[in-house]
Amino acid sequence: MKHLFTIILITLLFSTGNAQNLRTAQGVSYLDETEAQVIYLMNVARHDGNQFIKKYLDRYVADKGMQGNRYVKSLYADLRKTKGLAPLLPSEKLTKAAVFHAKDMGTTGEVGHNSSDGTSFVKRLRRYVSGAIAENCSYGHNDALGIVLQLLIDNGVPSLGHRKTILDPTYKYVGVAIEPHKKYRYNCVQDFSDRN
Repeated sequence: MKHLFTIILITLLFSTGNAQNLRTAQGVSYLDETEAQVIYLMNVARHDGNQFIKKYLDRYVADKGMQGNRYVKSLYADLRKTKGLAPLLPSEKLTKAAVFHAKDMGTTGEVGHNSSDGTSFVKRLRRYVSGAIAENCSYGHNDALGIVLQLLIDNGVPSLGHRKTILDPTYKYVGVAIEPHKKYRYNCVQDFSDRN
């Protein structure tokens, strides 16, 4: 009986712990609640694409009237194949890099991955981390779901580079910064790496 109780307890901890394990940024002092939620939503998509569809994407697509959009259709296909990727862990170094770029773009009103002084994102990120790196930039949203879905749908981006980055198993760490933007009201920068 004691053995059975132990098995049930372990099963309950594992099954209920899954959703909690995706909240890797919860309570992290250098991220605000929305930035932590951005990481959580990316982790849900990485962990179980079908769950992300049911919980978030279906309603968003219906509300926005995007059912016929080809980028949305391809996102559905990609998410249905996505399962079991390791959750992204927050990185203070990458967050510092993201804050730097989000503030720079926000105050100058520029967009893109190069700093306002022309420094490439690679050179900028190398000041903080080594290894594989990538960067996503979102404009116009200050809510976590809007940010993540803008990047996952990647409307008008033929390479689907933002989506591919979020769903890439190479990346283990992420920094997120949401800052005001002179032209688009808000911008969010996500910096990724396989090393911390």
